[in-house]
Amino acid sequence: MNYKKETVKPFDKVLEKLQEKVTENGFRILHIHNVKQTLKEKGFEIEDYLIVEVCNAKFANNVINVNKEYGIIMPCKINIYSDNGKTVLLTPEPSIMASRFGMKGIENIAGVVDIILKKIIDETI
Repeated sequence: MNYKKETVKPFDKVLEKLQEKVTENGFRILHIHNVKQTLKEKGFEIEDYLIVEVCNAKFANNVINVNKEYGIIMPCKINIYSDNGKTVLLTPEPSIMASRFGMKGIENIAGVVDIILKKIIDETI
């Protein structure tokens, strides 16, 4: 269900490269949630952890035009976090999510987005 890659490259360098690759592959970063900072404000300590929300307007429009309720799986997310000296990139695969939620008519779109998200992660690592 998730596509995951790990590297020993520093977190900050991986984040920088991820931001470049998102743009190069036709997506846009909508927001970056700093989970580490949010949890720290509540008294919890974790290693670096971000949730990067990305979107491609064409794909989003196509999905919503099939069924407005399908927007529930948007935007796409790429998590980047530190784990015992490694930097991890992880994204849910839209095609599997769409299938599990019974979202008919977006199989091709979700499959293309799967390929692009995996490419972004592979090029980042």
